[in-house]
Amino acid sequence: MRIRLLFGLLLSVSAVSMVSCAAPKQAPVSRSLVDVRSDLIIIDGRSGEHLEWEVLVDRLIGSDVVVLGEQHNDATGHAVQLAVIEDLLDTVDGKGGVALEMLERDEQVLVEDYRDGVIDAEVFAKESGSTSWSGPGSWEAWYQPTIDAAIERNGIVIAANAPRRYVRAARLGGWEAIDELGQERARFVDHPDTPITGDYRDRFIELMGGHGEDGDTEETIAEALVIAESFFLSQQVWDATMAASVSTGLKKAGPPMMLLVGRFHSDWNGGTVQQIRRLHPSAIVMTISLEPDLEEVEPNQDDPQADFVVCTTPSP
Repeated sequence: MRIRLLFGLLLSVSAVSMVSCAAPKQAPVSRSLVDVRSDLIIIDGRSGEHLEWEVLVDRLIGSDVVVLGEQHNDATGHAVQLAVIEDLLDTVDGKGGVALEMLERDEQVLVEDYRDGVIDAEVFAKESGSTSWSGPGSWEAWYQPTIDAAIERNGIVIAANAPRRYVRAARLGGWEAIDELGQERARFVDHPDTPITGDYRDRFIELMGGHGEDGDTEETIAEALVIAESFFLSQQVWDATMAASVSTGLKKAGPPMMLLVGRFHSDWNGGTVQQIRRLHPSAIVMTISLEPDLEEVEPNQDDPQADFVVCTTPSP
């Protein structure tokens, strides 16, 4: 069954990490050499109109929040994120900033230590456990430049995500486990006031194998659904925490706040986007999907993948 295969994969990954000294070393990742401002196809997610980079930036100006949905191992997608951050923050005077899924709230002190020169970039990555967040060298190549771009423009940097231990607690014990943490620890994590339903939930349950497979018994399908629903509880903790972190950034520094997040959280009105809009119903929230495969892009007026889709594989 698919969910058991996923669990097996997760266990395999954990096992590999524990014996990494004996495993073959992966080559470090590198920055993309693509000129993202000129060499990529940019599509309006609703109309299908192809846009120039300058038009994209112009349409983003005035947004309160810009959510940049990434595929974590896509070097060119990370280059697009950096370019958007640079160009949008260049239009404001020391306002706005960047929030990152890749940093957990209790690591905010490390962000401030780095900003103030107490620690350097190498120590920052090491102390936050981020050096190989998306592969060997990925922090230095992909994420650190976005942080530096914000700081250089006097923008804030927000460690947006929930600590993994609290996400796990929510999966095992429900949101009640979060509510019972007490004020000192609860400040690091949020959950929705009401659960997310609809397409986002359905896509997640399907991804986790919660609907079972052909030939499964009713008992097996019911078991799979229970497990998938528990993981969806933890998924919503991520969504709600990142949304609340973006909200904190807006209140502290004003717009534009840009959130770097995995695409599942943002594409097709993903959970993080829904939570941001719950917190700020009148805010202008724009989404960008960093999509490597042009053939996967299907503009839709009513249910777009994102407001804008940037195809990160350059056209021949």
